[in-house]
Formats: sequence, C-alpha cells, structure tokens
Amino acid sequence: MERSLQRLGLTLIKNALANVVRGGATAIVALTLPHFLTRALDHDRFAAWALMLQIASYVGYLDFGIQTAIARYLAQAMERGDDKLRDRLVSTAFSMLSTAGVLALLLFSLVVWQLPRIVHGIPANLIGELRGGIIIMAASVALLLPMSTYTGILIGLHRNEFPALAIGGARLIGALAVILSAKYTHSLLWFAICLATANLAGALIQYFAVRRLLPKLRLALADVTRGMLTELARYCSGLTVFSFAMLLVTGLDVLIVGHFNFRSVGYYAIASTAVTLFAGLSNSCFNAMMTPVAVLQERGQYGQIADLIIKTTRFSSYASLILTFLAPIYGRYLLHLWVGSSYEVAALPILEVLLCAQAIRMLGNGYSIALIGTGQQNYGIGGALAEGISNLVLSLIGAVWLGPIGVALGTLCGAAIGVLWMLFFTMRWASLIPVSVRAFSEETLLRPLLCLAPLEIYVVLFARKNFADLNVVYLLLASSLSVVLSSRWGKVLPKGLSQPQNRVAS
Repeated sequence: MERSLQRLGLTLIKNALANVVRGGATAIVALTLPHFLTRALDHDRFAAWALMLQIASYVGYLDFGIQTAIARYLAQAMERGDDKLRDRLVSTAFSMLSTAGVLALLLFSLVVWQLPRIVHGIPANLIGELRGGIIIMAASVALLLPMSTYTGILIGLHRNEFPALAIGGARLIGALAVILSAKYTHSLLWFAICLATANLAGALIQYFAVRRLLPKLRLALADVTRGMLTELARYCSGLTVFSFAMLLVTGLDVLIVGHFNFRSVGYYAIASTAVTLFAGLSNSCFNAMMTPVAVLQERGQYGQIADLIIKTTRFSSYASLILTFLAPIYGRYLLHLWVGSSYEVAALPILEVLLCAQAIRMLGNGYSIALIGTGQQNYGIGGALAEGISNLVLSLIGAVWLGPIGVALGTLCGAAIGVLWMLFFTMRWASLIPVSVRAFSEETLLRPLLCLAPLEIYVVLFARKNFADLNVVYLLLASSLSVVLSSRWGKVLPKGLSQPQNRVAS
C-alpha cells in the first residue's frame, strides 16, 4: 500500500510538472504577444485583437466538461483493465464533442452577424477584419473540440507530458508567427490564421501520440451507446454548469467593458491577461490532482483526498497572496516594461483588484477538482452559479457606475461570494470528502495571512511611498520575517487536524 501511494505521488508530481510546462508556454505567449503588439499596433487595433481572442475563446466552453470526463473514466477503466469500456467511452465522447463543434459554428455565426450591436464603438475600418478573424478562430476551435478527445485520453493515461508539449509548443509557434506577421502586416486575419494553424497542428500531434500508446483503441460509431451517452451526460451536467459559471466569472468581463466603452478594452485586457497568466499556472498544478483523486476514490482512501486538498490549497494561497501584495510595489514598473507607458497607469488599478479576486477564488480550486475527480461536481453547482450570477450582475452595475474598475470590483465580490458558499454549503453537503470547514479555513487562509503579516503591513504603510533605498530595506525585512513565520507555522498541520483515513463510500 505504501509503495502504491508513493507511485501515485510521483505520478501526481510528474503530471503537475507537465501541466506547468504547458502553462509555462501559455505564460510565455501571454507575456510576449502584448509586449510586441501594444507597440506594433495602434490602440484600437490592439483592443480589437484582444476582443477577437476573447470571443473566440468562448468556443472552448462548449466542451461541456467532456474532456475532463474522458480523463476520469479512462483512468478508472485502465485501473480495471476494461478495454470495451474504454472504447465505448472514447467513441461516445468523440461523437458528443463533434456535435458540440457544429453547435459552436452556428452560435458564432450569429455572434459575428450581430457584432456591431454587441460591442459599441468599433471603428468602421476594423469591423470587417474583426469579423473575419473571429470566424477563422472559431472554426479552428470548433475543429479542436472533437480532437480534444485525445487530450482527455492522454491525461487519463497519466501521460500529461504529451498534451503539455503539443499544446504548449503549438502556442509558442503560433505566437512567434503572429509576432513575425506583425512586422509586415497589421491584419487581424493573418494573426488568426497563424494561431489557428499552430493549434490544429498541436491537436494532430496528440492524435498520433494516442495511436502510439493505445494501438488497439477502437473509435467507431457502433461503440456509441445510449448507456455511455447517459452516463457522460449525467457526469457532465455539473461540469457544464461550472463552465457556464466560469464564463460568467472570467469570460464576459472584456466583452462587458467593450459593450460600454470600446476604448477601455485594451487596458482591461492587459490586466486580465496578467491575472489569467498566473491563474493558469496555478490551475495547471491543481488539474494534475484529478486523475490521482479518481484512483484514490477507487481505492476508498478519502482521508488522503482531504489531506491533498488542504496541502495543495495552502501552498497556492502563499503564492497568490505574495503576488497580490507585491503588485502595489512593483506593478507599475513591470507593466511599463511589459506594455509601455500608454497602458501602465490605467491597467494597474484593475490589475490590483483582479489579483485580489483571483487570490480569493484560488481557495476553491483544489476542492473543486476533488469534487470533479470523485464524481461529486453537482454539489458545486450552487456555488458556481452564485459566483457567476453575482459576478455578472455586479460587474454590469459597476461598469455603469464606475467604468472598467467597476467590472473588476464586481469580479472581486463574486469571488468572495463563491468561496463563502463553498465553506458554508458545499463542504457540508459533499460529505464523501471529509474536509473540516474550520481546518480548511485555518490552514488555507488564516495561517498564510498571519505568516505574511509583516509583508502585508509593509504594503499598507509603505508600498506607495517613495523611500528610495530605505524602501528596499523595509521590504527585505518584511519578506524575511514572513519567511521565518512561514517556516515556523506555515507548513505543519495541527495534531489531529486532518489525519489520513480510509473510508469506503456507502
């Protein structure tokens, strides 16, 4: 048993590292493209580019969680050695994702047709290019939907390194192609073609990797069964609500800003991109938990799942809180290096608010992944909807009253509502995972806040004051004290707080 847990732990670390590589490639793209394009394009064209990427990304929400379902069910099928279940799973999932791709094309045709009414103030000379770019991006992502079946298979096989290299490499190559294109043309159409071609190439690499790892895998219409279709639909119903809620939380902000004030899209997109970058790296680590959690459930080791949630969330809290507290100190300087002086002043306040929102939202990531891995994602529907709806409503109100910063404040309030719902409702309902609300709150929020108190005090008192060399001394002192406190109280669980226990689900 001990050796089995050690192997599972090594698999988790390997997959997390692979996901970090994938997230790192995304991070490089997120950092590099704005750095070059804010300097190569005028403000309106860069805003149109950001809007095009945002709208095209909506196709990804039509995955309906099927890729995640593939990874979970395949991991369990391989654990049992059931090849027939594997083939039925893959064939049914592929057919569902193909249908989603057709639906995506229909929906985005409607969006492109109504674009001037959805986003007000787009310059007339950009409407045609923007429409064409959205069509190209949406069509490529619609093709990627059925191909994402193979991403789910690789994750279910614990071979996250293949999606990491294929998807990460495709994003890097696509970004390089966009940067080279920007030297010779400012056409949004060419930018879209570069990204679409690279992404499709990455999908083909994953297809061939699956064929090499599972040469006997059968993908056939005859293996599409009503039973598997019903099972996947039942499992994905909760994930679909999660995806819809995430669309309300993070997917509509740029569009809301564009609807009320197209000129501010570039500023908000810069801040949103920076936060999405750091969130993506964190999510890459958390997502690696999903298949090991499914295996632990198969073995009935629910206490191990609870400990895994608390430990991973605690480390994530340290990282997100440190990043949030450092933003007021170095944010403007880093934004100046990244996107230039024309964006730094307007983007910084939005960035600070969104980082606070992200630090709060990260508290729920590990628990949400564990719910998905154990098939209890439906318990998280209420919290996801509470956050998503409150985020949308408050962001719309904030946009009318305060402009772009109001949209960010709406996101912050929505994140707080979502975490409170998880603590007071979801953790009590999803009793299969024995996580104590008190233990979770102490270990993942109160303890990191107390350990980082010197840094927090420094930020409040001195961050926006110009003390030159003395400022650096205070920062080093605060950081050193935080490290000492963290090493003393930040790593050890209180005795008896969350001891591993094996519990078989009733």
